[in-house]
Amino acid sequence: MNSLWIDSIENKNNFKKLEKDISSDVCIIGTGTFGLTCGYYLVKHGYNVTILEKEHEIASKTTGHTTAKITSQHNLIYKYLIDSLGKVQAKKYLYANQEAIENIAGIVKDEKIDCDFERTDSYVYTKDMDELEKIKLENEAVNSLEFDSKFVTETPLPFEVLGAIKFSNQAQFNPLKYAYGLADKITKNSGEIYTDTIVQNIEKEGDYFITYTENNKVKSKYVILASHYPFIDRLGYYFLKMYQSTSYVIAVDTHGKTFDGMYINSEIPTFSYRFVNYKGKKLLIVGGADHKTGSKIDLSNAYKILEDEVRKYFPDCTVLYKWNTEDCISLDKIPYIGEFSNLMPNMYIGTGFNKWGMTSSNVAANIIVDKILGKENEYEDVFKSTRLHPIKNNEELGNMVKEVTNSLVINRFKISENDLTRLENDTGHVLEYDGQKIGVYKDKDGKIFAINPVCTHLGCLLSWNNLDKTWDCPCHGSRFDYKGHQLYNPAIKDLDVIEIE
Repeated sequence: MNSLWIDSIENKNNFKKLEKDISSDVCIIGTGTFGLTCGYYLVKHGYNVTILEKEHEIASKTTGHTTAKITSQHNLIYKYLIDSLGKVQAKKYLYANQEAIENIAGIVKDEKIDCDFERTDSYVYTKDMDELEKIKLENEAVNSLEFDSKFVTETPLPFEVLGAIKFSNQAQFNPLKYAYGLADKITKNSGEIYTDTIVQNIEKEGDYFITYTENNKVKSKYVILASHYPFIDRLGYYFLKMYQSTSYVIAVDTHGKTFDGMYINSEIPTFSYRFVNYKGKKLLIVGGADHKTGSKIDLSNAYKILEDEVRKYFPDCTVLYKWNTEDCISLDKIPYIGEFSNLMPNMYIGTGFNKWGMTSSNVAANIIVDKILGKENEYEDVFKSTRLHPIKNNEELGNMVKEVTNSLVINRFKISENDLTRLENDTGHVLEYDGQKIGVYKDKDGKIFAINPVCTHLGCLLSWNNLDKTWDCPCHGSRFDYKGHQLYNPAIKDLDVIEIE
């Protein structure tokens, strides 16, 4: 299901698969905004850069399915940061993201990237009286960090709010146009981008890394894991520090009725709003209905929740696009940026962007490029990827541990025998058949597709997603189609297919 952003790119750059062994100063794995921004900065500094992408097209996963808000307003986070880390660190987080906005604006201007970049205000609002005090306290917290946010009771939204916190002069853009603009500058500065190239392993050999693909390898002094969720988990243990969240987005034609600004509410369920210029029209992008990936819930109404909400204010609107995406959520609400592990110098990572990847990706790129250049970055300690300070978000930690424990196959309760003939068309289930657990999907015509429902990452039992017809991992967010093909990492291998006679 393509997003509006992906459909907006008419003349895509054609990149080829890696088909030979090569050497490079830096090997970057992943062509999302983070990986491409690292590549852009590094080629500007004269580094030989190789970027590897497993998909056929660049930036087609999280970057291609975002709502593309460029903002330091990451919902209600600053009071939490002050309470958990203190004002000094909270201020660094804020100003790192503020600088990222200006960095992106500078790249767009300097490189003349046509990506619909525009300045706009950003709001976190509420219609819930129980949330109003949180909004006010957040505004006080932000002001205490010497940033001029405002508490307001009126917004341009087509409905009344009880209150909102406003950040002025934030931004938005088309992330795919921006990504292709970065890719163009990388290749014109002698950087190499390879698509359809699946990285299977990374090994350290002396002072160099060897990145292994299906048939070839890249030798480099530095490696940057920009693959959304790290598929190489040894030593980093990121699977214990993050989970993945799925959210849904629709793009609708409101037939001329518009409003300015970017919005997200503080309560649950979450709804996000912004307009985008698209082929001569302004379309409203509405996001939300998020949940932990792999949750055993009925997802068939995920898009309907968004449609029902937007039709309250635009009853005659037309839904033109629907898509969903995954985001890595860190348990302490701060991205992991820097060295992949203390035991693997010169290997770097940026992950756990918590749904705010447009600014966080630029923050991460600057920190990591500075480390490669041997420069000190004033914000590095806030986002340190190897940090060990206690996680204050105890509720989230408890939920994650419980979910992982309950999903490991070794702890799986016995599933009763089921006759495949009783499975309804266009449904999927984990069944026990001839003494073996199998994941079965019966399509609309009654054809059976069976797989081993064990995630190829760390062995968690998969859940059936009845909206996208996928097998989703509740532990770390890997996803597979109903035929067993891997869609989202950290898993990199397909599922085993089971033949049923």
